[in-house]
Amino acid sequence: MNIDEKGRILLPSSLKKVLADLNCFKLVLTNYISDGYKCIEGFSLQDWLKFEEKLKSKSKFNPKIQKLENFYLSRASECEVDCYGRILIPSYLRSYAGLTKEVSLTSSLWGFRIWDRRVWELVIENTEKELATDPSIFEEADL
Repeated sequence: MNIDEKGRILLPSSLKKVLADLNCFKLVLTNYISDGYKCIEGFSLQDWLKFEEKLKSKSKFNPKIQKLENFYLSRASECEVDCYGRILIPSYLRSYAGLTKEVSLTSSLWGFRIWDRRVWELVIENTEKELATDPSIFEEADL
């Protein structure tokens, strides 16, 4: 998947269908770190609002909540899905995640992630190596 010169990506048809079925045409993107690698995390607007409501039940004086607000919430951006199924990734998020030309979009339990393709390949390679040396790394998932 490529980013065009304006910073837009075309969402995969499977994601476009899910969003259309949910009548969801707005997404929220924010910076994220997974296993030490920077990427962008994305949510439907509805899921993001649910997340914010959960946070509002926490003390705003909790230092961990303050860090979450400073890092995660302050950089969040609402993005519209255009009539072609594209989203414009804000330049500050593209820069944060090191997105250049080729990107990978991956699913997560809570939404999706956008990675620079080279970074995503490195994440997969490192995870495979770790799994090969320690097959119990997924034990905590307890599935």
